[in-house]
Amino acid sequence: GIAGRKGFTIIAIEKTLMHSETGYARKLLSVIEDHGISFEHMPSGIDTISVVIADSQLNNKLDELVADIRRVCQPDAIEVFHDIALIATVGLGMAYTPGIAAKLFTALTGINVRMIDQGSSEINIIVGIENKDFEEAMRRIYAAFVPAEEDSTGNS
Repeated sequence: GIAGRKGFTIIAIEKTLMHSETGYARKLLSVIEDHGISFEHMPSGIDTISVVIADSQLNNKLDELVADIRRVCQPDAIEVFHDIALIATVGLGMAYTPGIAAKLFTALTGINVRMIDQGSSEINIIVGIENKDFEEAMRRIYAAFVPAEEDSTGNS
């Protein structure tokens, strides 16, 4: 299946040697919890963590949240990306089908992908793109993964 939604903010946090600092993600999540905010996704790398939060959760709390993250987590850098949409491509067979990610990203050629999140179960790939590209990205992904004869409009 393919599903998506607009209206997210990404808080991208960088810190050298973050991966070797015990409890770093827990500290970050504690700050978010202290503000009464839940998060959608938290993709990470060796020295980076990005937290994806629905705009409806932020309710004018963003500046205070970022200040508290700086104070508690002491990152080297924090960047905030507004106007993000998330699109999930989901399927149980994805884990056993080579080339699914290539097919997805080929469909998104020319669209700036701001975030990629794929769990180790490999049953879904979630991409973060700019809100302005949402409808076009959904159309392209749908065209790439749903054969014309299965089109819900009844057209073949």
